[in-house]
Amino acid sequence: MSDLKVCYNILSQVYKQQAYGSISLTNKLNEAKNRDFVTRLVYGVLRNDVKYDYYISKMAAKKPQNSAIILLKIGMYCIEEMDSMPDYAAVNNTVELTKEIGKQGSSGFINGVLKAFCRQKPALPSDEVQKLSVEASVPLWIVRQYIKQFGIENTRRFLTCQPLELEHARVNLKKTEVEAVKQRLTNLGVEYMTDEENKDCLFVRNGQKIRPLFDAGLITFQSLTSVRCCRTAAVKDGDEVLDMCAAPGGKSVYFAGVGENVKVLSTDIYHHRLELIQQYARRMGVKLEVRLMDATQCNKALFNSFDVVLCDVPCSNLGVAAKKPDVYLFKDKDRIFCITQTQAKILENGAKYVKEGGTLVYSTCTLLKEENEDIIKKFLKQNKQFSLEDQKTYLPDDKGSDGFFVAKMRRL
Repeated sequence: MSDLKVCYNILSQVYKQQAYGSISLTNKLNEAKNRDFVTRLVYGVLRNDVKYDYYISKMAAKKPQNSAIILLKIGMYCIEEMDSMPDYAAVNNTVELTKEIGKQGSSGFINGVLKAFCRQKPALPSDEVQKLSVEASVPLWIVRQYIKQFGIENTRRFLTCQPLELEHARVNLKKTEVEAVKQRLTNLGVEYMTDEENKDCLFVRNGQKIRPLFDAGLITFQSLTSVRCCRTAAVKDGDEVLDMCAAPGGKSVYFAGVGENVKVLSTDIYHHRLELIQQYARRMGVKLEVRLMDATQCNKALFNSFDVVLCDVPCSNLGVAAKKPDVYLFKDKDRIFCITQTQAKILENGAKYVKEGGTLVYSTCTLLKEENEDIIKKFLKQNKQFSLEDQKTYLPDDKGSDGFFVAKMRRL
């Protein structure tokens, strides 16, 4: 099987079965001869999905079948981004792939469109908003929502910025020191940068060389915005903390490591996710309790029990699109509305578990105000015993930040 066919099979699962790109890639990657090539191409196609849909709509008289669309996107990415593959080779390879997957009847169509694409790409839309949607490869309705919230210049800035390639890692101060980790990284020849905002964190080049540090629990990969959320919660030694929807456990583990007497209860709706949290805690050398719980169902046994409650709710994940390029697929306003109902319910339940004088934190990794500010505004209007202490939206940038929202409230 050719590597291009491996790419096609992965993308076919994503587009036709709505599978997660990262999971499909992981499951199929062992079939590839060149894993780097397959990874780059799959993520590249997904990252340019909206742009390639636009190109195809301008170059085909009618909408092609799903298989042909996937083939064209693979060919277009090879032509645009694979410098080691000449244009003629990208066209020929895609035509051969068409035959390899049993779609010989489409080979002439694929050949014609891609050759025309090599000669001249379709012009971008003249409308400024539509043009930004194509250039940034973000669905038009989302771009319009962002412009309403942030203005067109801010929206253009964060949608077109190049994300930092280095990954954010937190040093486990229970097991080592930052300077010791820096020295290990230097000795291993691993690129890193300091995080000026968080002295116990670094930006590092992830790879096999640093796997021993990770396995030993000396470092863990935790996004910059996730660490910011934990710092906003301001957990202190002696606190009792509830982390709702806690898997995979990064924030719970962070809280458990704040002091010797922090009690953390991590809950999730699935058994296998609880095991992930426990594995995470064992690797980092901290203790916490895990419990199976549906966050949308009220649990009277937990009323007035915690100094800090974190509602890191399920969301549209639009703020992490740079890392998960398939996040824009299959999203629409109706699905967002369903998510907001779940988010509001979890926040309402979480509020009941906070002690008097305690802290309630709400967070998402999305930028839509419908999932963020609107939820908080409605909650505070209906729950006068809570006051807003702080709320902030973090926009994606080239310095390591994802899109993220966090709000901190106090029970009076």
